[in-house]
Amino acid sequence: MIYVKFSDEGRRNLNHLVEGSSALPDGVSGIAIRDSATNWNDPIPLECDALTQMLEQSPNKIKRVSLNHRENVSPEYLALLTSLFKKADILEFHTFEGDAAYTCLMACLMQSNGPRELRYWEESISPYQANLFFRGIAFSTSVETLDLSFTEGYDVPQNVGRALADSMLGENRSLKRLELSMDVLDTDVQGILRTVILETQVQSLAIYREECFECDDIPFNILRDILCRKDCSLKHLRLDAVALSPSMNDDDLNTTLKNSSVRGFSLECANLDCSQIMETVSLFQSIETLCLNFNGISDLSPLDPLLIGDNATLKSLVVCSNDIEEADAIDFFRKLPEMKRLRHVRFWENPFITGNNDSWKTMAIDAIQRNKSLECIEGDQFDEHFIDKTKVALSLNRGGRRALEVESSSVLPANLWPRVLERATNIVYCNYSISEEEEQLHYASEAKSKPVESTRVDVVFWLLREKMVGQ
Repeated sequence: MIYVKFSDEGRRNLNHLVEGSSALPDGVSGIAIRDSATNWNDPIPLECDALTQMLEQSPNKIKRVSLNHRENVSPEYLALLTSLFKKADILEFHTFEGDAAYTCLMACLMQSNGPRELRYWEESISPYQANLFFRGIAFSTSVETLDLSFTEGYDVPQNVGRALADSMLGENRSLKRLELSMDVLDTDVQGILRTVILETQVQSLAIYREECFECDDIPFNILRDILCRKDCSLKHLRLDAVALSPSMNDDDLNTTLKNSSVRGFSLECANLDCSQIMETVSLFQSIETLCLNFNGISDLSPLDPLLIGDNATLKSLVVCSNDIEEADAIDFFRKLPEMKRLRHVRFWENPFITGNNDSWKTMAIDAIQRNKSLECIEGDQFDEHFIDKTKVALSLNRGGRRALEVESSSVLPANLWPRVLERATNIVYCNYSISEEEEQLHYASEAKSKPVESTRVDVVFWLLREKMVGQ
């Protein structure tokens, strides 16, 4: 017996539509399976073969399958696993047992229509099972994202990270995104990072440390030397609660080494002071998105070379849960009109917003109204006055106001105006207090159900007015 919950793309429970049915309704995009109904809101109890039959009769792939279930490896359970693996676009499993189950997984990974994303958060794995798993990864033509982590208190097979890195050097040419917990890296941090970054097809690498694990630091100079090689093609790097051991002497500092491939960099909960954080950021000369949450940062001026001037590259800046005070915020907003590439900035949980002083708002409102590129600013506790004074300017920017900014001899061609105006009629106001993922879902849902009367006539009017005034 298993316990199952069915959901749609909004993660809403669809059990009432499935219960008693022999087939899956079209709206089902998620399936979660557990071995117990304890503390789990009203799952459906099912036999393995009943769910297998539902899956086999459904012509569609399932977007997300989550498996957290201990089961004796019976023929019925293996048949269910085979159907789940073949049907899942995103496959998550937390508890997975039995050599036969791993053999089943390996076989499905090697199929061309297997899961696109695999998230593996396991308690334990034997060397034999790890070998089966990595053989499946090595020959997969479908898996694009792999997230691999192990739970505290269980033995991680020796050299499991090395085995993973070696498997990626095999026939696999599909894996583009890799997320690893520090425990997977074993003690060969330098070798594994060098293999993954320089010798595979991976474009996005995330390394994170679980709070329960004690792991060695990643030496900054080793990471720098790998990233700054000319053959590095990595596009995105995220280090979450990873301990970077800073350069300890002047001989380790080489300011001429730069990385030109990375477009997105995230460094959260680092054990570095502000100057060392900025030293790390300065490695990336082509960075477009930067996230520095939970780092105790107060002064943003070291980021000026990435934000201001002809060599500015930064489009998105996220600095939540730091120590940015009012004076630091005023200094940032004073320079905001010069930041002509910046599109998005997020300031959640910083003292200048959560405090009682409001003098920064005058500077921010004026700067946002003068900046023609910023499309969204986020922060908690923005009041109605601030929102009213900035939302039209941000909407104009989202609608394409920067296209009207004449530089040298460039003028917006007449044949592009229909496209600019069409975009302007479909935008929505920036939401100042939701996450990026929620924002994207909000825009997508509004675009699908946008009534005719919601056309943004005000944005279109102001765009046309600026064009006429400019002439």
